[in-house]
Amino acid sequence: MKFPFTKFSIFVFICWCLPATAKIILHTDNAHDLASFKQSDMRSLSSETNILALTQQTHKLHFEFVPLKRSLKFMAKGQSICITNKIKTHQRAQQFIFSKPINLFLGRRLYQFSDLSSQGINEPISLAELFVQYPQRRLIVSDQISYGDKLDQKITKLPEQNKIVRRGASHVQGILDMFSEKRGEYALFYPLEMSAKQWQESTVSYTVAGIEPYLLGRLMCVNNPETRQFIKKVNKQIDTLNQDGALLRAHLKYYHSDFHQDVTRFVTAEFLAPH
Repeated sequence: MKFPFTKFSIFVFICWCLPATAKIILHTDNAHDLASFKQSDMRSLSSETNILALTQQTHKLHFEFVPLKRSLKFMAKGQSICITNKIKTHQRAQQFIFSKPINLFLGRRLYQFSDLSSQGINEPISLAELFVQYPQRRLIVSDQISYGDKLDQKITKLPEQNKIVRRGASHVQGILDMFSEKRGEYALFYPLEMSAKQWQESTVSYTVAGIEPYLLGRLMCVNNPETRQFIKKVNKQIDTLNQDGALLRAHLKYYHSDFHQDVTRFVTAEFLAPH
């Protein structure tokens, strides 16, 4: 028996069998990054390194501004969502897939304004001992992010009266604003965050005992066939960027020269290591 295949029926058959280009939804809770991603405008370490990593993609990329807690609710439904600049913790690795490192942030430091007494404070500073010594003071933290496994544990153990929790999106700018308004005495910032802000008053910072000297930002994605294919292509692009030194150059562009030696050492060790 013969089947009357026409050119149109063959075209329909091919289109039916070949999947359309998958769409990956990329979430960020940083309004400045969102504008950069949509305009392909490299204006910060975060935006430049992510834009570099996302080039050469065949997937359709759709960027959205979404707070982390809402992102996690969408991800629980299995949508093809990835979030930028996420830390790979043990708990998260059980639920999600991650890209290779895209950016490196020198570890958070504890900041206070210079006019606040620092008598009896020694480095590296113990958060627990700090609030025993100064029980009326408070640390401003966000409930939208992980500070890394070790620092998360230290923050969790602090008495509630020693914490002010900043809820909602735009957590970086929100905490910077709260700190500048002196809503709390202390906050944990990356050096890059502080260097980008013009302060009317001088600040003092301390290393925190027992935390990592740096943190690695990655894409964190729902684990499904589309995102696994997407991450595979992102990782291939990251390998290319590392081979020609593009990611290292992007980091040195935004860090003060005082940090270049450390940044070069950390990026070389982490980005060229197998993941």
